[in-house]
Amino acid sequence: MSISYAEFASLICPVCRAPFAAEIWTIIDAGERPDLAEMLLSGALNVVTCPQCGHQADAGGPLLVHDPVGRRVYFAAPADAPEHVWRERAQELLYVLIGSLPEDRRLPYLSDVQVEVEASGVRRAMLRRGRRFAPRASEAVERTTEPSFLPPVDDIRPTSLTTDSMIGTIEALLAADTPAEAVAIIERHPEIRTPDADALIEHLIAAAHTQGDRDIARALTEVRALLHDFRAGAMPAERQNDAYDASPPHPSRSTTGERRLAEQVYEAFLRADSPRALRETVSTYPALLEPWVDDELAERVESALDEGNEHLAQAIELRRDTLTRLRTEMTGQEGLHQAIHALLSAGGEADALAAVVDEHPVLLTDVAQTALLELAAGARARGDNVLAEHAVEYRALLRRVREGLQEE
Repeated sequence: MSISYAEFASLICPVCRAPFAAEIWTIIDAGERPDLAEMLLSGALNVVTCPQCGHQADAGGPLLVHDPVGRRVYFAAPADAPEHVWRERAQELLYVLIGSLPEDRRLPYLSDVQVEVEASGVRRAMLRRGRRFAPRASEAVERTTEPSFLPPVDDIRPTSLTTDSMIGTIEALLAADTPAEAVAIIERHPEIRTPDADALIEHLIAAAHTQGDRDIARALTEVRALLHDFRAGAMPAERQNDAYDASPPHPSRSTTGERRLAEQVYEAFLRADSPRALRETVSTYPALLEPWVDDELAERVESALDEGNEHLAQAIELRRDTLTRLRTEMTGQEGLHQAIHALLSAGGEADALAAVVDEHPVLLTDVAQTALLELAAGARARGDNVLAEHAVEYRALLRRVREGLQEE
């Protein structure tokens, strides 16, 4: 089955406001589809055209890129999306990718996702690692059908060694991680400090604007400014904290340390004076089943002891032990399987779904969200698209219920 994955999205033209549908790639496996990888590096991937007025633009949106040769996975996070939204989407796409790969290719590096801002960030990251799926200018003579990641230089001979060297240096500057690295590149390549280089960069900026590739044009403008500062002998301090150092946090990085039980949940936990009462409390407040709650309760025990309140410390510890047993029972493999089976068997009736959630509060936890993603990925890998869609729909429904509980 295909690994790379595209979806049809409903779009609205920003110019004429006409609605239209377009195919948008959300997963790219560079080994399976090097042509898509080349389109990504050239800025042509997911560029859509309005059928009404002909306006072209990058559709944007999340994108997961798998580079099996480089053993890397990249995620292009939309710049305007909240962190919790793009983290969820990255996880969804990652499970789909893993479910589409043969067993022998599901290697540990797949879980180490590198997050970049939009497709342009992924493009730069891949170039920084030397991953090129399109030729350099000197190779374009032999392989003219393959696109270059820079705009074409029609009026400069591609066989010129000086021009080729300058284009290679410009690519290196675009891919530099830090201003210091960029300065080192400029120092190693004096040809980039010549008037010919200035003319070449100006031409590339104009060509990028003509092609509508604003990201490349903006990056080339930064290179031009950097060269100007270098020649003037002044590197502005603000360049020391530029966009290269502002990449989003890793999606697998834990954020649970920031979570805390709402005060009303903690008070309800303390009021539960029996295992049965605690089970009812968990049904009302499923967040108590999250693993991070145990760490918080341990901290509260320590705080109570530090304050000399042994009675409170014992009360928390007693309930904490009971809660641990409930968590093991409900979130274990058997309990989770029963909960998801009941969910899938409930049909679409709201009352039936509510009854299932009341009986299985584990469905409103992170572990259930992950399990439904895995179920969707496995179903899609087997070709069972109906089950995959149901799993994704139920997951979204449960997420909305969770968000509603958090707002109360």
